[in-house]
Amino acid sequence: MLAYEIYLFWFITISIFILIFYNLIAYIFFPFVWIFNQLKIQYHKIFSLNRLKKQVLENKKEIKDIKNIEKNENTSKIKNKLKKITLEIEFAKQKWDIDTLEQKLVEILSYDENNIKFMEMLSNLYINLWKEKKAFSLLKKLIQLDMQNDNAIWNLSKLYLELWEIDTANILIQKTIDINPNNYRYYITYADILYNKWELEQAIQAIQKVLEIKPNNSIYLDALASLYEEIWESQKSRACWLNILDIDPNYEKAKEKLQNI
Repeated sequence: MLAYEIYLFWFITISIFILIFYNLIAYIFFPFVWIFNQLKIQYHKIFSLNRLKKQVLENKKEIKDIKNIEKNENTSKIKNKLKKITLEIEFAKQKWDIDTLEQKLVEILSYDENNIKFMEMLSNLYINLWKEKKAFSLLKKLIQLDMQNDNAIWNLSKLYLELWEIDTANILIQKTIDINPNNYRYYITYADILYNKWELEQAIQAIQKVLEIKPNNSIYLDALASLYEEIWESQKSRACWLNILDIDPNYEKAKEKLQNI
């Protein structure tokens, strides 16, 4: 019985010692264990975040690649469509199919609204078809895109002249001539504007400029002779009519005028 009590005593003593030792060890190492656990938690957070970020970036790249492919496909389709419409425009021009030409020019500008070449073609077509309102808005937009487009400014000047806004037409035609002083048509319009302002001597100078570019032209010599008549310069008018007959002996108007002078 005594031996059993001794064994029991030592067993309990050793158990208590182990328990105390274990608690002591746990107490000493608890901060390190806590720190380790926190580091492990933060590591998993960072690792998970990086993995999530990588997945997001990969998804974004995939989406971007898909969008680029779709964009390239759409661009290719639009280019092919524009080529097709361009060919149809040329074909309509050759056939002088006005309705189709207008339709196709409007269609191509719906895809490429700032295409100066086709805007010019459509505005010129509208002017020839007497569709002044459509030409007017198109020319204004064309000039906003290209402020040095002398042909568009000239056409707009003529439209203002038809609307009897002489001063605006005058400003525009002078701008046109400043950009391109070598186009005789601009001086013809300028002379027309000056005539409507009743500035006949300046109109004569404009016609003389036309004749510098297009010399020995019966039509413009006729206009010059008529202007001289209006300012009572009969000798200069006579010289013009004689000049016309030298160029074209069958010019009936010149013959009649010389008989009456």
